Amino acid sequence: MLAAVGLTGFLASCGSSGVAPDGSGSARVVEVRTEYTVQGSSPARYVGCDLVKNATSESSVTQVVVKFAAAGSIQNVQVTLRGVTSAANNDAVTIPSSQLTKDQDGNYSAVFDFDSSSGKVLPASIVVTPTQPAIRPVKTVTVNAADRVGAFYADLLVKTDTSSIAISSRGLGTVDVYSSCYSATAQPLSR
Repeated sequence: MLAAVGLTGFLASCGSSGVAPDGSGSARVVEVRTEYTVQGSSPARYVGCDLVKNATSESSVTQVVVKFAAAGSIQNVQVTLRGVTSAANNDAVTIPSSQLTKDQDGNYSAVFDFDSSSGKVLPASIVVTPTQPAIRPVKTVTVNAADRVGAFYADLLVKTDTSSIAISSRGLGTVDVYSSCYSATAQPLSR
């Protein structure tokens, strides 16, 4: 029993869950993932890629999915991706409730893209126009340890009718970012 109480306190201190100051709602981060996972990793190890190379094309876009659970009537969620090794972070991306997807478990997903085409390194390269994009299938990539340029996590501010709830994925771990990833799957030319 004490271990369960201790674990709850640990998770709360990491910021993966939170309660509105007035007690009107609660929220927790369930998962942060990308459309790329390292080949052969089990469980899946999601990564961000500044550039995905294969034999026929290159892509500078990485889709990010931030899954969270929330109680109460959600108005919008602000997502800020923060780099682990740098104080730099992105401006908050505000996604209205109408552009959030909801799964069979009742969890919400905020979906957006990174575009590193300007030469910036994730997570300082977010270019977002939230339009309720479809979640793309996960693709496997290979990575070289020497290409690792950092890692990121997500801070969220879930706004309900009456309050705001701040939560963070930092306690769940981070997503590594690589300057180059290598894929056997061809990327669409439009990307």
